[in-house]
Amino acid sequence: MPLGIDPKVDFAFKRVFGSPDHTRITIHFLNAVLNLPRPITWVEILNPIQEKDFSEDKLVVLDVLAADADGRRFNIEMQTTLPIDLPKRLTYYNCLTYIRQLSAGEAYYQLRPAISICVLDRVLFSQAAQYHLSFRLRCDQRELVFSEDLVFHTLELPKYDPVSDNRLGVTRIPLLCSCPV
Repeated sequence: MPLGIDPKVDFAFKRVFGSPDHTRITIHFLNAVLNLPRPITWVEILNPIQEKDFSEDKLVVLDVLAADADGRRFNIEMQTTLPIDLPKRLTYYNCLTYIRQLSAGEAYYQLRPAISICVLDRVLFSQAAQYHLSFRLRCDQRELVFSEDLVFHTLELPKYDPVSDNRLGVTRIPLLCSCPV
């Protein structure tokens, strides 16, 4: 029986994916989205408040911030609206997550990837049929990757088709789908 709680609502989303007491769902979500060669087995939920260094700095509060055993940082965001500046905001968040890893005197080689995953209840890229898109820093002229350290994923829920993701004859409706369970 459905509880009537929309998991896309900010509070519910943070409780589901950002609870230090229930990291298994965060791990499962990250593995499903990222499809890494070696699955994530452990995450720590970090403080999502990116404190200001100076009074004139912008205060940033992420939905969910996590780190895995390899030191990668994951910013998981839920967007029910589509602000015109969303790509800039996600870039800012991911860059902030990246640079906040180092303290004075630490070497740049210690930096680990910052991976942003934005679950959208709207369509951002109407020119693409896929609901899951990923972005990296790449060369315009050749298939060269400049860095794998800043990665962005978008999951556009309106494009998700549970029937096309049907495995083993069971229709799986994702946790965030607006379809009734």
